[in-house]
Parts: sequence; structure tokens; C-alpha cells
Amino acid sequence: MTIEFIDNRNRFFQDVKTLGKKNSATLGFMPEGGFEDHAENKCIIIAVERESLLGYLMYRVVSRYSRISIVHLCVNDTYRGKGVSTALLDALKSKYKKQYRGISLSCRRDFTYAKAVWEKYGFVPLNEVRSRSFEEKYLNTWWYDFHQPDLFSSTAYNTSKVKALLDMNIIVKLRDAAEASPKVSLEDPRGLLADWLVDEAELCYAPEAYNEILRDSDQKRAAKTRGYLPNFMQVQFDIEEQKRIAKELKAIIHGTSENDISDRKQIASCIASKIPYFITYDEGLLNKREEIEEKYSVLLYNPQEFILQIDQLLHEEEYLPCQLKGVAFHSISKLDSKELQTCVEKFWIQKNNETKQEFNNLVYKIVNSKIGKLYTVKQHKEIIAFYGVCKKQDSYDIEFLRVCENSIRNSLFFQIVSEAVKECLQNQVSQVLIKEKFVKEEQVNTLKSFGFMSQPDGTFIKYAFNTIAFRHDVNSIIKERIKADFISADSNNLLKVEQILFPLKIKGLNIPTYIIPIKAYWAGQLFDFSIASEDIFGANPSKLWNFENVYFRHTRPITELVPARILWYVSGSDKSCSRSKSIVGSSYLTEVRTGKPKELFRLYKHYGIYEWKHVYELCDKNIENNIRALKFCHTEIFEKPVSYAEVQKVLVKHRRKRNTFASPVLVSESIYFDIYQLGKWGKIE
Repeated sequence: MTIEFIDNRNRFFQDVKTLGKKNSATLGFMPEGGFEDHAENKCIIIAVERESLLGYLMYRVVSRYSRISIVHLCVNDTYRGKGVSTALLDALKSKYKKQYRGISLSCRRDFTYAKAVWEKYGFVPLNEVRSRSFEEKYLNTWWYDFHQPDLFSSTAYNTSKVKALLDMNIIVKLRDAAEASPKVSLEDPRGLLADWLVDEAELCYAPEAYNEILRDSDQKRAAKTRGYLPNFMQVQFDIEEQKRIAKELKAIIHGTSENDISDRKQIASCIASKIPYFITYDEGLLNKREEIEEKYSVLLYNPQEFILQIDQLLHEEEYLPCQLKGVAFHSISKLDSKELQTCVEKFWIQKNNETKQEFNNLVYKIVNSKIGKLYTVKQHKEIIAFYGVCKKQDSYDIEFLRVCENSIRNSLFFQIVSEAVKECLQNQVSQVLIKEKFVKEEQVNTLKSFGFMSQPDGTFIKYAFNTIAFRHDVNSIIKERIKADFISADSNNLLKVEQILFPLKIKGLNIPTYIIPIKAYWAGQLFDFSIASEDIFGANPSKLWNFENVYFRHTRPITELVPARILWYVSGSDKSCSRSKSIVGSSYLTEVRTGKPKELFRLYKHYGIYEWKHVYELCDKNIENNIRALKFCHTEIFEKPVSYAEVQKVLVKHRRKRNTFASPVLVSESIYFDIYQLGKWGKIE
């Protein structure tokens, strides 16, 4: 028996698809393109013997939760009971056991043969939920723990889900699919019922559904539809707000028929309930999505688009930086004594059973402490955030951190935390501790992305190393300075260790580095606060409060590989910008996509500050011209920009020709570190 990880060029790939479709009744429906999507990422493992496919395992890497999620495990009937499942699981475990916390999957409780496979291998059923099938069936969530002390996350299982509202046409098709086995077509929503998706998405419906059911003259069918609705969650919203939005939508969704009115009501329900995604097959609505998305914070998808882009969607819900658009600058200042009681009244959390007295005591404890300080964040004189810190000798402790419920709350939370890390480094303190008791799920995800780890007492801690280390020294540094048992920093996770301990830099990662040119305007808009503050650009600093961002550029002439490090070179000779013709910062390149302008703009418009006119200009006003999108994170801005002349000296030192950086340039790690040190400290150690 031979085990291998394959892509869609492998000669057994078609056999995998055939076997999967043959067993779709138990595996769950896979949307068109699903196998190809997993194969493209080499997330399919096969077992073969001579010229026969014995079985396959298809999975997803869920980095943000530090887990591997099994989508399919399928063995040919002829080879069951011969160790194929074990061999496939062994291969999966072997590849990822040092990088992630474990393996998860969802499986029907009544699938006794599968249950025996999971139990035998060592999986345990963590919980049980009702499946979305028409019949009352239940799913077990199975978990296989790698038992690694983990530097990166604290829980094996994360329950945060993307919320999406289903158009009534989707619900009806799902109802019919629950009772029969319809032929596969372009309008086949059964992928939404896949067991693995239960962990990722919360599917909802609008109360308008009941009106549509009432209009069904077939009472028997109407009863079935009404009985099917409890498989999903009904959304809640302000009815008057929904009516107002529905009225506004007449300008986009025309018509006076019952169907037109119902469409407007359903989308208005989605917007009013702040559900970010609306799923439909209605071509009329999908053709209007650009207009709807432009005006409201909702994205329209058909089921296949939603399923195949689920990871992207999860990521977008987490940040939603597009909502920062048009927000004025926020000022951070120490609390004025006259504002103290106002802040206590405004920010104590009733719904979490925190009493006003408890919060009052916490605030006053900081007021009375010699090392305690209280801060507010204001928008147009209105206080939108309130937090207290204790600046200790060896730790920067955020005792509480409260942010108003508004459209930029996640970005504001991240900015406050990142400023704390920055101050921590400036004072040569390597530890930031967040003691806030009521951290929300989306804030937890933000903290983990930034390198915070949860503690048994409910606090979150980040270690920040403002240094450069050789790869063979990393383990000893972690042991000495963190004084805790973490996983070894081996070749499989060095990059992740570097990002978690950001701004630590490790020599010997063996990943590429690119010097990428960027115009001063876009550097200022995307990440460089110093450039943004120069009046000529008129940039809004609030737009810089993004952990991740996307930069659009021409396709020529190099194809960047990921993961990689980036050095940003501000091109041009604009004398009004003090940082032109210099390298101003460093980032990590996490994703590169080449495609048509409209496709990429729609996919990434929630990252960064690009408007369609900018992308249209980039493609020379020809939407058939390909462009490239570079997604990056963990941007570190240099206080000492490295001038063009200094960069040339570094190139010559390392026997490279001088370069004008008209396009991205691949450079060695040694060049990267010389430039990085010049930018950070003004000298090369």
C-alpha cells in the first residue's frame, strides 16, 4: 500500500471523484469544484496498491483555530477492514502533529461503522448537534488531540461561526432535497447541508419566510416547509429599521410583484440584523449585488460561492476593515477626571452580570495605583473606548478594555492592543497581559492573530521579542525568557513562532524575501502612518488600523511565492514626502492571486482602502487585463527609513547589481536582515 498527497494532475484524481460521488449519500454532497479546490491545495491523501485506488482522505487546514478538519474519509468497499483508514489517518497526523493542536470532524451518530473507526483510532466525541437533514438526525463532533503543549491557541475547538441568511428559494430547494435525491444541477444547494459546514456557518432565515409559506396554495407542501424552517435560526431585528431599508431598496430592486416585495424584505432583514451574507439563486438579485454591496454591509453569494470561499468569508467577518471608510481620526488620551463617572456608567457590562460596583471598584483601583493609568478613545469628542493599564517593570497589564458597539469596534480594539505592544517594546518590556474578563469571540480571534495566548485564569498574554535570533537559538530563548513549556521551534513551525513572538526575526527560515515598490500615496493609505500624516495625502489614520491588508499591482514581471517576507520600497521622487525613495517597513506576504480586476476587487475589497476607480486605473481601464493582489500582515514600520543610496550599498556588499526597484526584486535573507537592521536601529550589528 502506497500513501501520497495529490493534486488534480495526479492520475488517480478522477478515481477519487468517482469514489466520492458513489458514496455521497454517507459522505455528504460536495459542490461542483469542491474536489478541485481541495486538490489545488494538496489537501487530498490517497491509498493505492498497484493500479487500484483503495481509498482517500480529504481535509481542510483551519489555521485560525489551529486544527485540521476532515471533510471526507472514504474507503472502497472491497478494501474495508484492511487498515486503509488507519494508514490515511496516520499520514495526516504525521504531517501536521507538530504544527496544529489536532484533527476535528463531524459525523452522523447513526453511522455505526464510521463511529467504530473514529473510536478505534483514538477520536473522542466532544459534543452532539442536530444535523440539517429533514429527518431528525444528530452529528457527533469528533476530536483527535495531538497532545502538544501549544504556543498558539488554548482551546481545541472554537465555536465562532459565520452567519448567513438564506433566501426562501434556497430553503425550498433544501426542503425538496431532504425528501428526494434531485439530479445534480447548477442550482443544487445541498452542499449547505454538509456535516463539516455545521462547525463553520450558522444559517438563518427571515420572518418573511412565513409570509411566503402562507402564499403557497398547496397546504400540505406549506406545512412541510413550515416544519423544515426550525433547522435554521430566525434572525432578529428592529422592524421599523427593516421597513426603512426595504423602502430604500426600491431604488435598486424594482417591481411591485409579491416576489419583488418579498425579495426587498428578505435583504432588508439581512441588513437590519447585521448578518453579513445573503445566499440566493435569484439571478435578478445576484445581478444587482454590486449596487447592494456598495450601499450596504452585506455580500450576496450563491451557495457554491459561499461554500468554496468559506475560509475567506470567515476571515473577512473577523476584520471587516471596509467599515472604517469615512471614519474620522480617533484621539487617544488619558482620562479627564470629569469623565470618570460617565465612563463607568457607559462601559460597565450589565448583560454579563457585572455589577456597576464591581466595575467601579476596578476603575478606582487603577486610579489609586501609582503604576495605573486610564485612557479614553474619542471620536468627535464622543468617548468610544475606555481602558485601564498598569505599567509594571516586567509586564504591561491591560486591566480592562471596553469598546463601544459600533462598526469599527474590532479595528479599534486591535489598534489599542497594538499600541500597548508598541509601548511595551519601547520600554524594553517583553510581556503584554490582557486581564479584561469579558473578551468577545471576535476579539479573541484578533488577539490570537496578533500572537496572544489564553491562560488558564482567563487572561491573555503576548510575548514580544524585539530582536534577531538564529534558528538554533530560538528554543533556548523561549525557554529562558518565557519560562514555560512550549512546543519545540522546529523547521515545521519556525515562521509561526516568529509571527507569534512578533517582532522577533529568525535567521534561517528559508523563505523568500522581496523588495516591492509602492507609491507613496498607497504606502500612506495602507500602512505607513508617518506618510499618511503628511497633509498632501490626506489619508485617514483610522484606515491604518488593520492587521491584514491587500496591495494591488501589475502582473509583471515576477511571480511572488508565499509565505515570504516583504520590504516596502516607496518609489518616486516626490519631495513633499520625506520617506520617498526609501525602504519604510517590513511585512509577511501570505497570499498572492492573479486574475481579472473585477474578480479580485470583489474578493478583496474588504481589505484595505481601494476603490474601484483605483483598480480600473491600474488595469489601464481594460478589465480584461490581469492584475495581481498581494495580501500581507504583521507590518512593521521603520522609524529610520533606509534610503535608496543605503540600499544600493547593501546590494553591492552582497555582490548584487544596483537596482531601481521598478518591479519586485527577490533578494537573499542576508540582504533582508541588513536592511531590516538599518530600518529598525540605524545600524548593522
